[in-house]
Amino acid sequence: MRRTTIYRLAAAPLFVIAALMVPTADAHFVPAPCDFITGGGWVIGDSLAKVNFGAHGGCKHGAFWGHVNVLDHTTSPPGHLKSTEITGYLMDPAYPNARDICGIGEVTYNGGTYTMRFRVRMEDNGEPGGNDRFGVRLPGYDLSTRELGPPGPTGGGGNIQLHKPNPSTWGPSPAPSEDQMCGGLATP
Repeated sequence: MRRTTIYRLAAAPLFVIAALMVPTADAHFVPAPCDFITGGGWVIGDSLAKVNFGAHGGCKHGAFWGHVNVLDHTTSPPGHLKSTEITGYLMDPAYPNARDICGIGEVTYNGGTYTMRFRVRMEDNGEPGGNDRFGVRLPGYDLSTRELGPPGPTGGGGNIQLHKPNPSTWGPSPAPSEDQMCGGLATP
């Protein structure tokens, strides 16, 4: 009996340490009260070509709302993402000025048009917008989130604005899971 008690006492701190070492992930969630984000501009992609974007999203009257338009000038004609449905709007607690817009869109690329999921990250870091950030992820395509400025060969331009909630900006209840909203796509 005494030996069993000693083993249990010795093992208890190990279980506590193991539990503390398990990595935790901050879950993305629909902000409450819900707000909305708008923005447009351009960034330099990984191939050093311009990527133009215009996007807005949020919650409106119990549903997700918005539109996303992205042109990647890596190819000629440019690759084009045009949203057809907004399926989610999320806040990341690690980046309180950022919002993710998830949805389904038509992607035109190399002469073909494909329907696929997307996830866009927009981050408002103050005025005039040079520190704002934009990124987009599709299956097989990732433009990591990057700053809109400074203008020039390695920068970009534009502005992103995170707007405060108003009486019409309430989201779905209950909110879907991040996986349901974004189809398993990670934040860009």
